[in-house]
Amino acid sequence: MISIILVLFLGILFILPTINFLIKKIFKVISKKKLKMQMEIKCKKELERDHKLAEIDKANKDTKRNDQIFMERRVLKAWEDSNFDLFYDEEKILHQKRLEIKNQSKWKGIIYYSTKKGDIYFISREGNKIYLKNVKY
Repeated sequence: MISIILVLFLGILFILPTINFLIKKIFKVISKKKLKMQMEIKCKKELERDHKLAEIDKANKDTKRNDQIFMERRVLKAWEDSNFDLFYDEEKILHQKRLEIKNQSKWKGIIYYSTKKGDIYFISREGNKIYLKNVKY
């Protein structure tokens, strides 16, 4: 009876470390799989984010190009027609050049005229010429 108990005790002493080792090994494998899955998910998210950022960059470039084309068309129209209304801040210089070259330019709904001396004026509702001293648009 003692020998059976002794054999069982020794068996348990050998089996417990083996079981402990196997359990640790199983948890290690499981944790490696979880870590691998987490890394894959993280990589997928980063790829999706990079893809979205690339789409945004492309859209921004397209918008910038379209804005540039729009402004170039406005410049062409403005040179063809002195009564074409300029109102964007980017068009201030164009307005001044039109005054110098064509002696007439429309800025924010008001038609301005320039004389040969370089004076700038506009005509009021009553028909009076109103000269501007320091022109700042």
